[in-house]
Formats: sequence, structure tokens, C-alpha cells
Amino acid sequence: MRRAALIGVVLATGCAPTPFVPPPPSPQRVYGVSEVDERPEIVMMPPLPYPAGGGDGVIVIRVVIDSAGNPEPATAVIEQGTDSLLVAAARALVASTLFRPGRVRGRVVQTLVEVPVEFSAASMPPVTLHIAGDVYREAEVRERPHRTSGPALAYPAPLLLSRTSGRVIVEAVIDTTGRVEDGTVRVIESSDARFNQAAKDYIRAARFTPGRFAGRPVRVRFEMPVEFKPPTRN
Repeated sequence: MRRAALIGVVLATGCAPTPFVPPPPSPQRVYGVSEVDERPEIVMMPPLPYPAGGGDGVIVIRVVIDSAGNPEPATAVIEQGTDSLLVAAARALVASTLFRPGRVRGRVVQTLVEVPVEFSAASMPPVTLHIAGDVYREAEVRERPHRTSGPALAYPAPLLLSRTSGRVIVEAVIDTTGRVEDGTVRVIESSDARFNQAAKDYIRAARFTPGRFAGRPVRVRFEMPVEFKPPTRN
């Protein structure tokens, strides 16, 4: 009887299993960019003159960004590019660039990233770098995404019957294969909210050429207007 009473007291006090709390991330471990909650970002980089005697090209450097946001020169590996002048200039630029470190569960961690450095004498600036896998703005890429295929635009029937026209501007991230990434589609401007769903469905089903930076396909945040115009009557 006493034991039953004690059990009742324990139950009444609401003792529940302690929720699992994952341990803090290890300061010694190097994380991949797909493992971090917040990816490293470029904070500041010095201007670098175009190397005299160098040609145009892309050097890709794989390097560890430490928990203070500094690249570790000893970890730098050339993944792409053989021009010795460009390689030396790219190493110097990456080594002197300051990054915001990656984070896991709110804590800064070491992160392994790939950094393409593009050299183009005809561009301004002639030397640029980014972190591979970043989402670029349209103005930042050399080649913007272009729609190549997709379904016919589904005009909402009530609006078609009333001959209501409209325009919706939709934003989405186009991945490196030319597809719209799940969860990135949103309306940023609309003349009539009744068109919004049809416009989003149209963009989701479309296919694009991927945006390109330094000759490589990259993820691009893309804006596209969708026009709804009723057919003209003969």
C-alpha cells in the first residue's frame, strides 16, 4: 500500500524523461559545409591587382576556415587550375581574406570550404572570389539562369472568365541543375493575390539553365515576372 502511494506521488509530480541534449560541437573537428547550421561567409577581402603576365582563368582552393574566421594556409589545396602565377595570386588572396566562421548549434566551428577565385582582365574587378555552394544574386554571376521549358501557364478560371489580367513577380533559388529548390519559392510582388498560387506552381515546374560563376554552375536567387493576359477576342 505504501509503495503504491509512493508511485502515485512520483506520477503526480510529473517526473518525465529528461529530453536529450546533444553535446556541444567539438572545437577540434573540421565540419563540411553541409554539416553546419550557418555556412562561412566572406566578411572582408583586400583588393588584389591582376597578376602581371597571368592569363584569365579560375583557381579553386579547398581550405579550412578556423573558428575565428581565418583560413588556415597549411590546409590549402589547389582543386582546379595550374597556372603558377594565378595559383600564387589566388593563395595570397584567400590567405588574407577574413570570413565569418561556420556555426553548429550556435557555436563557431572549423569548416572546410571550396573557394573559386576568378581572374578576368576584362572584368571589374579583375579578381573575385566566392565560397562554392553559396546562393548568388543575379548581378553577381557571369551567366544568369534562363527558362528553357515548363508547362503552359494555368490561368485561374474565374479570372479568365472575368478577363482579369495580372502580373506576379516570383523569387526562387535555381540550383546547379537548373531546377527550383524546394521551399524557396515566394511572391515578392503581385497585382492580384488570386494569381499567386498559379504563378508559384508555374515557376516550380519550370526548368532553367543554371547560373554560372567562374565557369561553374552555381545556385542563384532568381526573380521572374509571370504575366496573366486573357486571350484577345477576334
